[in-house]
Amino acid sequence: MRMPVSDPIHGFGLSLLFAPCSLLLPLLKSRKNPSLMKSVPKTELSPDNGCVIDTKWKVGPLSYHACAATPKDAHGKPLEGNLRLPEIIIYDHTGFKGAYARTNLSFHYLGDFWNDRISCVIIVSGIWRFYRDEYYKGDYWDLGPGFYESFFTEAGPDDVVSSFQAIALT
Repeated sequence: MRMPVSDPIHGFGLSLLFAPCSLLLPLLKSRKNPSLMKSVPKTELSPDNGCVIDTKWKVGPLSYHACAATPKDAHGKPLEGNLRLPEIIIYDHTGFKGAYARTNLSFHYLGDFWNDRISCVIIVSGIWRFYRDEYYKGDYWDLGPGFYESFFTEAGPDDVVSSFQAIALT
């Protein structure tokens, strides 16, 4: 008895190559086309979810670089002092519950999921400025390292942040 040789790319045996088209068509239609790219969870701070990363940010001697090759001779040199990259964790519910995202980047716009949804934050390092409107406009609030279980209880309404940026190192 001859065993069919499997085709690792398509998952069909080679014996199907000689089957009539009327038998192959239902098999091909039922086969799902797997995406080559992994889908990004909607809670991730990603351009795939509508976020606009600030590619011009600069805090002290640290700055965003789109490419490691430029500017020439800017990389590979140690920075003076004990510097920590600004870091923040945002949550969509008070009490550090619900969806969360951790980032070191500044955002002109927080995307479809996070816009007007931040309820509490953990600021690991840096001084961060949170804006009511996108592209760093409108009212803003500055927060330094700490745990902010209810982001705006006394400073203003909840779920109003549309953009944020690191403004200083700690």
